[in-house]
Amino acid sequence: MKNLKRAVQTLAFVLGAVCCLCPARASVTYLIGNGGLESFNVTIDGNSINGALAGGISIQKMGGDASMPASYVTVCTDIEGTLYLGQSYEYNTPVTPFSGSTGVNPTWGAINTPAYLSANPENTANAAMAIQNAAYIFYKYGQLTAAGIGGNVDQMAALQLAVWEALYDTAANGSVTGTRFTWSGGDTTVLNDVTTWLSGLDGNYGLTGYLLYPNPLSGNSNGEPPQELLIAMPVPESPTVIAGALLLLPFGASAFKILRKKHAV
Repeated sequence: MKNLKRAVQTLAFVLGAVCCLCPARASVTYLIGNGGLESFNVTIDGNSINGALAGGISIQKMGGDASMPASYVTVCTDIEGTLYLGQSYEYNTPVTPFSGSTGVNPTWGAINTPAYLSANPENTANAAMAIQNAAYIFYKYGQLTAAGIGGNVDQMAALQLAVWEALYDTAANGSVTGTRFTWSGGDTTVLNDVTTWLSGLDGNYGLTGYLLYPNPLSGNSNGEPPQELLIAMPVPESPTVIAGALLLLPFGASAFKILRKKHAV
């Protein structure tokens, strides 16, 4: 844990030059690209997507807020949005702290199925711990540099799959034991990494973060909302210590499209 804190604190100095979180509202436009993706069959809340792309998603800044990274490679989060490879999207600066009640459609946590939320619209149980687990996995295993995540394609794919499972399958005790999100395909390296990284999580890591919210919300001709970007700031010592930046993006369903909605937001 000490080594992780030291690595995150070191990363803060690197990213500080390119990513400044400030209260002034602005916008930034990013072009979405392939940063190293593999194909998997995934299921979320009973909806199957064959050939979903998991792994590194690259973003290139086309204009806007000078304090935001010019380029970055990352992984995704919320799956209720739609992004297309080769298309650019405008986002607000990250001014809103994200939680289980913010985002395009933040239904994170093992209990927060569509049926549960329909009956309990104000109750997003386990969502906060799910965010904690996902951010912890990203920092601990993402091989982060100023350019984003590192590693080979298998490692990037494993990172993405582990983040998805942490977000959607974190239970009340903070462990990842739910079955809302499942996947198949890939080789034993990916399977072993995901299994190892998800073991022993407890949802309690003192992390926080901010939303880079899409603007406008309807981001393409079909009126499908683009995915928000999440910037998480781990705070290992005290709430006043900013220890880095985490960017999460949505996953892909084909070579040209990152994700098409399978059910209504």
